Amino acid sequence: MCMHYQEYSPVPALRSVVERIWTLTGTAADLGGEDQPVLPDGRPELILHLGDRFDRIDANGRVDRQPAAIFAGQLTSQLTLRPTGRIDVVGVRFHPFGAVSLGFGPLSRLSGLTIGVGDVSSRLASALDQVRGATGDVSVAASLVQRALLRLTDVARIDDRVRHATRLIGHHRGQVSIDRVAANLSCTRRHLERQFLAAVGVGPKRLARIARFQHALQLIDRADPARPGTATAAACGYADQAHFIRDFRKLAGCSPGEHLLKPGTLTGFFTEHEKLTMKP
Repeated sequence: MCMHYQEYSPVPALRSVVERIWTLTGTAADLGGEDQPVLPDGRPELILHLGDRFDRIDANGRVDRQPAAIFAGQLTSQLTLRPTGRIDVVGVRFHPFGAVSLGFGPLSRLSGLTIGVGDVSSRLASALDQVRGATGDVSVAASLVQRALLRLTDVARIDDRVRHATRLIGHHRGQVSIDRVAANLSCTRRHLERQFLAAVGVGPKRLARIARFQHALQLIDRADPARPGTATAAACGYADQAHFIRDFRKLAGCSPGEHLLKPGTLTGFFTEHEKLTMKP
């Protein structure tokens, strides 16, 4: 397999908005011609295809060719993609609250969607078209995309309470009471919910659920035979094994056992990012 996935730290001026920049190169044949599941991770993303665009497969099997420049809102269930040829992709993974800095709000209207950037920002769409016209090299494009974002982001659009709440949820890997988070920020749970829907795209409880799922996914993907499913469920704060399997199935579209038997290559790249990160 000749796929190459690389991650970069964002430039300093974008670090309060962007978690990481990533690039992916290869061909559809490198993925064995198989459909690729992408699982919820609590982060909206900006995707730029320099090569052949991917198809998105919906739950009914309908195939839609994606635009060259895409904004992906918060995923709330498995997304299925199918590469169609040459793969040259640049991705921007925002912090859970980061995309609101581009003025896309409310983010809740974009949850579960992968839509053309032109549908949310004509200025950003124009800037990304210029990047595609300027280079076919993903590493060069990654730098140009960041320059475009620097011109369009406004960190004043980010609510400090939402920023702090998402970090608390992440720090506890989803195992934290939302009432406790709200109290820590001296606001009501209802107020925090409204702010999250606008700035993150999902409520704090849903984000915590995704964070817990991601923790479970990482434990599963380590494939430690000494850690049975019951231990993973307990480590991630699920009430019992049945709760773990039910929640996993809703977010991943399959059981934990099925995920282990046929993990998606793209999911593997993204969940193992700790081993791949590099600085430019």
